[in-house]
Formats: sequence, C-alpha cells, structure tokens
Amino acid sequence: MPLFYHSALYLGFVRVKCLFGSANRKIVKEVEFLTDTGAFYTTIPPELAEELSIKSIATMKLMLADKRIVEAGISLAYIKILDREGIFNIAIMDVPEPLLGVSTLEGLGVRVDPTTGKVEYSRSYGLAVLQLSNNPL
Repeated sequence: MPLFYHSALYLGFVRVKCLFGSANRKIVKEVEFLTDTGAFYTTIPPELAEELSIKSIATMKLMLADKRIVEAGISLAYIKILDREGIFNIAIMDVPEPLLGVSTLEGLGVRVDPTTGKVEYSRSYGLAVLQLSNNPL
C-alpha cells in the first residue's frame, strides 16, 4: 500500500499595511494593500487617489491577468513598508481594493512569504550606485 505525504502551505491572500500618500508627502495615511506579485504596478482606485491628492500625470494601456487591455492613469506616490520608503510609479484605475505590485516590493527590497503571509526583507536596502568615468566604453 503506497504511503502519501500531504503538506499544506498558507497560500491565501496576503494583505500589507503601509504608509501611502502623495509623492510630496503632504497627505499620507495608513492603507491596507492586497499584494499582487503578478502585477507590475501598485494600483489604487480613483477615490483613494482623490483623497490623497494624487493626480494622473499620464495614461497608459495595461494588460490585466485575464488578458483584457485597459487604460489607467499613471502617477507617483510615496510608499513605506517596514522601515523602507520611496517614491514609486503607480496606476490609478477601478480596482476593488488597493493592490501592491512587484515594482514597489522589489524597489523597497521586500518580499511576501506566502507560507506565513508576512512581509520580510529580500535584500539589504540602499540606493544603486553607478561608477562614473571619463573613459568612454
């Protein structure tokens, strides 16, 4: 008789509370985001953008997970998760709840552990530094 091994992992929805606001940080509040590691942009509904005085600076066509193409406003926003913060590109469009995309997670050097549902550091944090040289390549 074969012996079967069953292992159950926590693969539910992971929500993250972070400080979120306008790029100039004049209006910042705690917002809960659903993490979406399949999404490039962090995405917020128009109502939240209006509340935080975040205005679209451009529009862009984006492909959704179901392959539909939609137009979204693009802007900049301040985001702080754990002790890491920065200004990131965001999308503004009709979504049922704010979504935290991979560009923000990667930019801050954090990741979501789907086995625990927690956010953790993925690397040391710091700005990328380029070496400048007078020598052409």
